[in-house]
Amino acid sequence: MLLDTQTLAVVAIAIALVQGLIAVFVWQIMRSYPGRWVLGNFLASLSLILLLLRGTVPDWLSIVVANALAIGAALAFLQGIQGFRGLPVKWWPECALGALAVLGIAYFRYISDNINARIGVFGFSMCAIGIVCGIMLLKDMPRDRRIGLVITGLVFVVGAVVQLLRAVNALIFAPVTSIFDRTPVNSFFFLCISLAAVSWSLGFILITGDRLRIDSSNSINAGEKIALSVPEAPFSEAVPAEEVRQQLDRILESDVFRRSAQMERFLKLVVERSLLGQPEDLKEYVLGRDVFNRGEDYDPRADSIVRVEAQRLRRKLREYYGSYGLTDPISIDLPAGSYVAAFRYLQSRTIIHSRNARAGDLNG
Repeated sequence: MLLDTQTLAVVAIAIALVQGLIAVFVWQIMRSYPGRWVLGNFLASLSLILLLLRGTVPDWLSIVVANALAIGAALAFLQGIQGFRGLPVKWWPECALGALAVLGIAYFRYISDNINARIGVFGFSMCAIGIVCGIMLLKDMPRDRRIGLVITGLVFVVGAVVQLLRAVNALIFAPVTSIFDRTPVNSFFFLCISLAAVSWSLGFILITGDRLRIDSSNSINAGEKIALSVPEAPFSEAVPAEEVRQQLDRILESDVFRRSAQMERFLKLVVERSLLGQPEDLKEYVLGRDVFNRGEDYDPRADSIVRVEAQRLRRKLREYYGSYGLTDPISIDLPAGSYVAAFRYLQSRTIIHSRNARAGDLNG
């Protein structure tokens, strides 16, 4: 007995809405959870609602807008993954793909009415987006966060394959006359939608939680190492701006930062504005506009790029001081919860100057 496709669609809507509400809650308490994932959940829910209303609302709503919202949800997930992995958001290719897909769907409704062609256009575009999402999650995985990334990445890859198979089936093997035809393929497809709504949402929560757990652990460990290795450091002693800039140059010239132009620009701007005493220019909105080219309409609540990149910057600074900077005299840090850099000596100035004097004697 085949499962009723409309019933499965209702189940998918309910699951997507519940997961969307959970995502909002997670986004509020875990600020590294990208707002685009929250947006994607609600776009997916609205798309399914319009799809279910086919026949009772105009076609431009139940077909064109519904498919556009589904593609928009996929693109929101993609951009959220890009931000989470510290990758630049490539607006033009993504928007071009989405626009072409929507135009194709509109063409095969109003110019050449063909439901199977619409399924093909939708399936191929969603397959492309899903594959890219999966690759971004599965590529260059940190060892300590591999499980969550593997699970979530595979959800997108499997979903992409399902979309591809459905498109090929509708175009070649078993054309349909209605989106809700009670065929084995349709039943399987809507069942996959329900499962995917659960899987991608839980996957996003899992990988976000893993990152927060590891980052917190690393912060504690890094703090313990500094405290144990340099107990004589006078924390309250001010560091002259010239010496801070010399330390900044050492950091930026290291291999940790040399191959990351965006991180280099981020750290340089944060340090310079901190030295100039301009905390008002180190707000999340200002950094998003000035460092990440988000423009005047940047909304930190919808785009977590600054928070995500700040966490990445803190990791890179820990990596530097754990390798290249083990003997450096000055610490440049970005304390958690702030975008104002902190500077302090890792050794007393007396020790630094005496070492420099000995080095000068040896060189002389």
